[in-house]
Amino acid sequence: MIMSLQAHLVRQYDQDINELKHLLFSMGDLVLQQINDASQAFRTSDIDLAQSVCDRDAAINALEVSTDRCATLLIAKHQPAASDLRLVFGIAKMATDFERMGDQARNIAKAAQTEMPEGLLKVLSDTNIVETTTKVVNLALLALKNLSETAAVNTLRADSDVDNCYVQGIKGISAYVRENPKDADAALVCMNILKAYERLGDHATNIGEHVIFILDGEDIRHLRLDALPENLSKIG
Repeated sequence: MIMSLQAHLVRQYDQDINELKHLLFSMGDLVLQQINDASQAFRTSDIDLAQSVCDRDAAINALEVSTDRCATLLIAKHQPAASDLRLVFGIAKMATDFERMGDQARNIAKAAQTEMPEGLLKVLSDTNIVETTTKVVNLALLALKNLSETAAVNTLRADSDVDNCYVQGIKGISAYVRENPKDADAALVCMNILKAYERLGDHATNIGEHVIFILDGEDIRHLRLDALPENLSKIG
């Protein structure tokens, strides 16, 4: 009887953990779709696609609530310890990052509804910030779904490329406005878009940091890359 009860509790625990993971993975996949669609809407001035991104933001918010509720119930029912507890807390924190990434995708979609001069579109395109940020987000999702320390560290490293694109974009927009002062309002919108992508990179980095914490118990949130624990800094 005792063995049967223990087996049942183990099965129930595994089911609850898998449900929690499924919620977070669904959230991450939807956020990636939002980023891709928002970027496409901006590139093509697709107002309908931009509006659909804004409309889907509520679904991301709902997934965050469901993930938090599931994590809370799991802790109350099973009282996980050690690495399992780090996993549950890490998932709850990553849900918050995904929700904020959804907000940034919505911001990009809103900006896509503003008519943008071709010159400013070229400045943004030349930075490659869209492609670079999407790469970082994909790395973060890879790290999460596979609990891969290698992908997590590579996510942290790749974020510097997003930052470089952001700096390049600010310089390019500033130079454009000096020559085209009449486009100052559109330039401000473009700067907000750059900032949205930069923030997406930051949140993707947070995902990588949470994965490392889940795996190793190392809190590296405030460390420079060159100050990572030796066993991490040699990865990749």
